Amino acid sequence: MSDEISLASIGAQTRDAAQLTKSTIENITQINWQMNMLGLNARIEAARVGQLGAGFALVADEVRKVSSEISDIATGLGSQLTQRLTELDTMVTQLSDSAEGTRLVDLAFTAIDLIDRNLYERSCDVRWWATDADLVAACAGAAPDLTARAGQRLGVILDAYTVYCDIWLCDMSGKILANGRPSRFAVAGQTLPDRALIAQLGTDGGREGFVAGDVQPNALMDKRPTMAWAAYVRMGGQETGQPIGILVTQFDWQPQAAAVLASLRFGAQGADLRAMLCDSKGQILAQRGQSAPQTPPDISQLHSAGWRKTEKGMIGAHQTEGFETWRGKGWFGVVQQAGG
Repeated sequence: MSDEISLASIGAQTRDAAQLTKSTIENITQINWQMNMLGLNARIEAARVGQLGAGFALVADEVRKVSSEISDIATGLGSQLTQRLTELDTMVTQLSDSAEGTRLVDLAFTAIDLIDRNLYERSCDVRWWATDADLVAACAGAAPDLTARAGQRLGVILDAYTVYCDIWLCDMSGKILANGRPSRFAVAGQTLPDRALIAQLGTDGGREGFVAGDVQPNALMDKRPTMAWAAYVRMGGQETGQPIGILVTQFDWQPQAAAVLASLRFGAQGADLRAMLCDSKGQILAQRGQSAPQTPPDISQLHSAGWRKTEKGMIGAHQTEGFETWRGKGWFGVVQQAGG
């Protein structure tokens, strides 16, 4: 039996015990009231018969004293038991919330950790492929046959790496020289739409040897959500060589993110859960569950990791920790549970 089921069972039994206690105290009070009434009636009858009822009056007084003591005991017992059982129920509820909140945070961490590991591999890809001899030759020579060979090489890479929509080889201005899927995306000769990639490469050369763009609809790929990665192609394929071109890989975001979220083990409460990958501002990049509503979750109070209860249920979040040389982009894994 899982911890949360055990806590729920304990909570239910505690509430049952509280109800039973209340019912028992009410029964005692009712019986005591009847004794008190018998005592009162006995005194009235004793007074009516005069001296002959003196002994009966004494018994009636004792009955009323006992009744009063029982009433005090019942009231005190009921108050103490109710208080203790209420405290116990509160403790069980808090433990149950803590267990569920921790589970949500764990699921959120799993989601962001899985995508981090995936993105780390993408950072390795773009740095590695930027040193490919055919790509270097195409950027250095800019001859049609060299460009065609570079495109063929990119096509071979794409056949082995299905996580990409396309790969673009660009000159230093961002003009696309060749791509791996020209029959699907006729982008050669067009300009790289994400100018921020070129600007960042020009500012620091790609601090880690690459630049990772944001997830956004790609204007040259039918608005398909992609995450662009860029690295300089350098003279001689050397790390310190003069930049002569830019390699841009287009990570196919939607199916990869969906696969990560689908791998989360929701368990029996899956219908009530909603898992998301969010950017550093809390905007949804991908989601699973609850008919995928579009309202961004409020994670402003959760900092790097944590959970809290809301009017609509419970929410847990965990911020990226990065993986190896991938530092992450400040994204969050978020899991929300509907209900109280």
